[in-house]
Amino acid sequence: MNKRFAYIDALRGLAVILMVQQHLLTWLWQKKWLSYAMTFPEHPVMVCLNFAGNFAAPVFLLLSGMGSALFLAREGNRGQSLVKRGLFVLGCGYILNLLTPHWFVPWSWYVLHTMGLCLMIAPVLNRMKTVYLLILAVFVVISAALLQTMLGTPLLLNNSHMNNAGMTGGLLRLVFAEGHFPVFPWAAFFMAGIVSKRWIEKKTIVNLFMAAAGCITAGITLMALYRHGYAFATYGTFFRIFAWLPYFYPALPALTFMLLGIALFLLIFFYVLRDLLRGKIAGALTLTGRSSLTWFMVHIVLFNEALRMIGLHRTFSAGTTLMITGTFIFIMMYLSSLWGRIEFKYGFEWLMRRLIR
Repeated sequence: MNKRFAYIDALRGLAVILMVQQHLLTWLWQKKWLSYAMTFPEHPVMVCLNFAGNFAAPVFLLLSGMGSALFLAREGNRGQSLVKRGLFVLGCGYILNLLTPHWFVPWSWYVLHTMGLCLMIAPVLNRMKTVYLLILAVFVVISAALLQTMLGTPLLLNNSHMNNAGMTGGLLRLVFAEGHFPVFPWAAFFMAGIVSKRWIEKKTIVNLFMAAAGCITAGITLMALYRHGYAFATYGTFFRIFAWLPYFYPALPALTFMLLGIALFLLIFFYVLRDLLRGKIAGALTLTGRSSLTWFMVHIVLFNEALRMIGLHRTFSAGTTLMITGTFIFIMMYLSSLWGRIEFKYGFEWLMRRLIR
């Protein structure tokens, strides 16, 4: 059996919890709101929990990049198998599209799609030198803003726009710039994961720390220039590079760099505390991380699609929403602990291992 790293699985488990609670709060809570600032004074807990969910996708993509590097480093594993795994994850993304017609359309481009594509090109990315990967990652983040400017992307995207392949550029426009999680800038997190694996393997955690701090500093600097009102940062061809918005539809460089920096700090935190990840709670977190793809699929179908079908979408109070969310997370972790005893048989991870060796 391939060696697993508990700190990676535990961090992935945390990402699952962050994702689930954000989605459930959105799909259960009866209050409709767009602004963090306007809603925070009345519902600070709900707003903070919702914002915390923004770190789920960055962590998933970061760990996916790490996972690709670890997979290729194991004796007997080949790039061809990794490409097939990427196709499997991409296929899961399209299956999810079909299962959730109230959220996605068949050609929607979500985080699973970008993750799958990144895994497919991972054999090439893993052969690149670290310095070139870092340069490419920064380029991908900055290019996202330039692509959005070129396309005239609105500063706030809704589902209709992110699912619309009828615009100029068609499906490629969604894949690379205006989908839910387009390749630009989200592939940068995958590349950062590959580099993180190399630095951790070489015990150069200081490099990881400096990269995390550098990303957050870059994000804060871009935001400060924008808020100061400099002409080059507030309008014109390059203003999106500096623009600050507390959401990532679409993702702008200032927030993207901050999210990447925080994801790296979370990785450092879990790595440093790797020997403490024992006991039932930590074990349940680790096992939840090992079944992340399955829970990803299940919770979306169950709480977004099924609730709509029975008329319970966004019908609960804040207190009831928190109670349902907490209960589901507890059940999810408990079932993961039991399921892990039989290696998550019949789950998506089990199926991928069975189909791709």
